Amino acid sequence: MATQRPELYKTLQSADLVFIKGDANYHKLVGDLEWDPSVPFKQAIRGFEPTFLCALCTIKSNTVVGVDKSVVHEVAELSPEWMITGEYAVIKCAGMT
Repeated sequence: MATQRPELYKTLQSADLVFIKGDANYHKLVGDLEWDPSVPFKQAIRGFEPTFLCALCTIKSNTVVGVDKSVVHEVAELSPEWMITGEYAVIKCAGMT
């Protein structure tokens, strides 16, 4: 975004914190890829850090990151389709590098 929409990126840089809410925005943020759920959030956002970010998302697909492997295993035991039920959510934050 810094090179494609520099004016928007600069506006985001002027904020102290940016909230990213909802499935579509979360998917865009992490590239709408089927990451291993344990991939760190900071890695999945691939350098997009105009300011401090906080992403809020109800999990309704295989696109989720930053969840510890032990938590993934525990939740999968309770609910094998946990990634698509909409019963779980993530709050992920990243600071500027």
